[in-house]
Amino acid sequence: MKIISIFFMLVQLLWGTDATIEIVKGVEGLSPLAIEDASPVSNEMSQKIFQMLAADMNVVSLFTVDESYATAPYEALTPAANHKNAQYLLRYRLVNDGMGGIKADIKLLRNGSEMFIKSYVLKQSEMMVFLSHTVAYDINSKLGGSPIDWIKRKVLFIRQSSPRHSDIIAADYTLSYQKVILKGGMYGFAKWANREQTDLYYTALSDYRPTIYKMNLLNGNKEKLISSDGMAVCSDVSEDGRRLLLTLAPEGQPDIYLYDLNNQSKTRITDYSGIDVNGQFMGDGSIAFVSNRMGYPNIFSTRPNSTAVTPLVYQGKNNSSLSSYKNFLVYKARENSATFTGNSFNLHLLSLNSGAVKRLTASGENDFPRFSADGEAILYIKQEGSRSSIGVIRFGVNKSFAFPLKIGRIQSIDW
Repeated sequence: MKIISIFFMLVQLLWGTDATIEIVKGVEGLSPLAIEDASPVSNEMSQKIFQMLAADMNVVSLFTVDESYATAPYEALTPAANHKNAQYLLRYRLVNDGMGGIKADIKLLRNGSEMFIKSYVLKQSEMMVFLSHTVAYDINSKLGGSPIDWIKRKVLFIRQSSPRHSDIIAADYTLSYQKVILKGGMYGFAKWANREQTDLYYTALSDYRPTIYKMNLLNGNKEKLISSDGMAVCSDVSEDGRRLLLTLAPEGQPDIYLYDLNNQSKTRITDYSGIDVNGQFMGDGSIAFVSNRMGYPNIFSTRPNSTAVTPLVYQGKNNSSLSSYKNFLVYKARENSATFTGNSFNLHLLSLNSGAVKRLTASGENDFPRFSADGEAILYIKQEGSRSSIGVIRFGVNKSFAFPLKIGRIQSIDW
């Protein structure tokens, strides 16, 4: 079996939790926000939630966030001395709820007037980052910001733990929270099976054959879906969760197959002697995929029950690592070295309606792009020099954020 380098790349990462803005436009028009700790005792936990809230409120992109730590009484209407110029105050108070959990009281003030008040209960301290994400989501909704439903969702990725072993991990979008779902096996290409994120598909070896399994996270049950001698990957799930796009290689060369979960039948979509991988459902009923049928990786489309194959990208000589949302595609492309110094793999956004292509990143090696479920953002991996990060691109506010990481080697990622 050939090694499919356009579809399977390992990336070394470095870890951290603070978001750094890569591209910022219109910051001068944003209102200043300060975050203050009103907990009865300022400790490691209360200071950690401060850092998480500061990172999330930067991503919300409605404010310029003052990241200087300060304490203040919860009921006070005025800011701490070092926040006197803040127009908005986000104040939080962490207390024990008396039942083994933590109660978080949250208040947003504008020029001394209370705009938003809500209490949250956290049962597991390791889930604190999701508390921060939920607060950011609620405040963004209250103020009418661009949708950020994705901020509360879990990221699914596979980490190589040793040369022949890997782990499947669920995390938040900053990877600050990580929970190992499966460990110690030879796993690959994990994919969420539904919008509720209760089930996932993944590839593992069964009797030395690549096999796709479905796993329920609530009860841990695993169901064998399909095997293939050469390759078996679930690359996309239809919006209703009833159809899958699989890459299978029963005869040694990978092709795209449509799998119907209702009757457990598969239909071959492509039939090519080279490499066809990473099929993606498109909004117009077509299927986009990566193929080397032009002598280099490029993006093509076809339709079920059709032999016609159409190239979608007409520039670049190495276009791969594909994700889709309705009639939009995001893909990785190797830039012309005459334009960019060194090896530069940037992400590009393609509109199938207009044919317009927009470059989304400007430097480094950018890989594994994944649209959020609502199409409002893209998650990806960025390698630039010695620094590796999780990147988030927000279309609604025209900003990109990077979260430095250190988690070993990533094999695949899904949102």
